[in-house]
Amino acid sequence: MSEQPHPQHPPRFVYLAEQGRGRSRKIAWGLKLLMGKKPNPPAELTDAVAASYYRSDELGDAVAAELFANPELRAAGIHPQQLLKKAIHDGSHILDDRTPALKALLQQAEQTPDWLDADKLSHACAVIHRCGRFAMYALGDFSLLGGYANSDISKPLAFTGALSGNSSFDRVSETTSFWFDVTTPGGLERGAPGYSAAVHVRVMHALVRRRLLQHPDWNSEEWGLPINQGDALATNVAFSMMMMTGLSMLGWRFSNRDLEAVLHLWRYVAYLMGDDIELLPQNRQQGIDWLYIIATGSRVNPDADSRQLAASYLESFRQVPGSRFYQYFVYWFHRSYATFFIPADIRRALDLPRTPLLGLLPLLQFPFLRLADIMARVSPRFDRWLQQYGRKGQAYIVNSRLQGRAVSFADKKTLTR
Repeated sequence: MSEQPHPQHPPRFVYLAEQGRGRSRKIAWGLKLLMGKKPNPPAELTDAVAASYYRSDELGDAVAAELFANPELRAAGIHPQQLLKKAIHDGSHILDDRTPALKALLQQAEQTPDWLDADKLSHACAVIHRCGRFAMYALGDFSLLGGYANSDISKPLAFTGALSGNSSFDRVSETTSFWFDVTTPGGLERGAPGYSAAVHVRVMHALVRRRLLQHPDWNSEEWGLPINQGDALATNVAFSMMMMTGLSMLGWRFSNRDLEAVLHLWRYVAYLMGDDIELLPQNRQQGIDWLYIIATGSRVNPDADSRQLAASYLESFRQVPGSRFYQYFVYWFHRSYATFFIPADIRRALDLPRTPLLGLLPLLQFPFLRLADIMARVSPRFDRWLQQYGRKGQAYIVNSRLQGRAVSFADKKTLTR
């Protein structure tokens, strides 16, 4: 007799059914090994996460309706995207009574929360810069690629074609640029690139959600709302705690202060993006609990869409600017990291190409990265150099992908079905 789901848990959230099974135990011990503590999430948190799949960003939704379904603005010849860009840059005071929702959203973003700690933001940037390109490998080849095994969270990408075919390279480039901007010192100050990107993405997500809810094939009962609060929070944790876990696999170690600073930075990003920050982790134990909830509660149910997204992600590296030899090298380089990071059962489910020997290459870097990490903690001078060198590597990746192209974070208004 199969176990009945919790009456308040949606079908996609299988946390309770997975408790005590072999996979959940492996996840728990893996987190203990890598991050130093075993997960022990409270029932209140798991129930709140389950309920969040049916919740959206209501103020963001109101802005999407106000800007893009408002005949009064059209009649006045006002271009919604241009108004949004100008208002984010110049401030909410330039808006009039025709856009009260947008004014409220920007006033909220412009209001610095009492809990924000500038020293933690600065320290988070230092931690991320110290890890250099490896932070980007952990984010893309581990957090992003591994997440495709759960087809539920990937559905908006599959419906819009945002990470398949020719658009994959552009979307990965935009995500890379977003990450770079919000991890720049001062990048989240009002009007700075990271701040502007976060607010733009908030409205873009609302636009996509609005269109997908009108799509006859969207199944909210099964998948939850498009780009719902649960998936937004899981994405935030992937950019913070899961990235740090991937870096730990490569040899880096993080103090409680390091982890709390990075979680603090991404909590503020979530605040700007309209996410439910009260549910987000703020320390090591809470971050580990969240990783366990995501890994155990998400169905490993890759479908054709998931496999296409995973294949398109890897193939996008064949489009990086440079010679064919360089493109070939970058493609195989990321295949090796994907093999190292992604568990074998998930690789098989996603039909990721096998590179068993190349998957060992990141292990060869482990002692060197561990040594660099130790030296950075005992030598402030070396630490400063490592941060500068690491940030240059991150900037090189971003600039080589964008080639001077500006990122708009606008809704592409595409549907593949």
